[in-house]
Amino acid sequence: MNTWKDAHHRSILKAVSWRFFGSITTMLIIFAFTGKVVLSVGIGIVEVFVKLLVYYLHERMWDRIGVGKKKHPLTALPVEKPLTEEHMQEIKEKLKVLGYISKA
Repeated sequence: MNTWKDAHHRSILKAVSWRFFGSITTMLIIFAFTGKVVLSVGIGIVEVFVKLLVYYLHERMWDRIGVGKKKHPLTALPVEKPLTEEHMQEIKEKLKVLGYISKA
């Protein structure tokens, strides 16, 4: 189970890649209906920025919604400071001994 949330830059990169394909599709559809390249590209450019912002906000909103997310039981532990690499290794070894993670 993953307890990590997507970083803001990951949401931005996902939004940019999605908008690239979405905008190309929109421009092709507009061109197919109108036959006007300038109109198609103009609408495509405006659409990129508007839908990029909307997608980003949508992505961040869904990151706050718990529907479909599973919370790992260890997240309930009251850890008061960052774990060192040494302590992380000790914890991993103990979890292996207890059978919670594989020995590999």
